[in-house]
Amino acid sequence: MDIESIVYSAIEKINQDLGSEVLKNPTNETLLFSELDSMAVLDLILELEEALQEIKGEYIQIASQDTMDPNKTPFKSVGSTIEYIKGLFDG
Repeated sequence: MDIESIVYSAIEKINQDLGSEVLKNPTNETLLFSELDSMAVLDLILELEEALQEIKGEYIQIASQDTMDPNKTPFKSVGSTIEYIKGLFDG
């Protein structure tokens, strides 16, 4: 499973509880921080870390103090989240 599929799958999973119309059919341009409350952001991060651990075979931390800053976060949109996680694997 590629990174893009992992991100979209995690969004779909957390949206089962949220029921957001916007997140039913997200695109790379879909804004996450405006659609998700703080608990949903945390749920998304946990879903992503769990999926990445299954693929990589080791825990990969994707959240930090900087990533949770609304002005610096890579989780602003679906596309920026995908690019951020790809960067973790490339770096």
